Amino acid sequence: MEKVKEFIVDYIQREYTISEDIDIMELNYVESGYIDSMGMIQFIAVIEDEFGISFSDDELAEPDIKVVGKLINMVVKKLEEV
Repeated sequence: MEKVKEFIVDYIQREYTISEDIDIMELNYVESGYIDSMGMIQFIAVIEDEFGISFSDDELAEPDIKVVGKLINMVVKKLEEV
């Protein structure tokens, strides 16, 4: 899980520095403006490539995929299924 968290947080922070007073696990990176909707497609593709997983259209439509902590949990769950 730490590897997944580190990868996701590092990716988001490549473009922007996330303030220390923000709970990263609760951060909605789309609504907060860290990644726009077009960037999110690329972000998800990078995650899929990095971890050898894929998200279904239903998963991509879930609001949870836009929240860092919930996205991490989704990736970890997929890795356990592989």
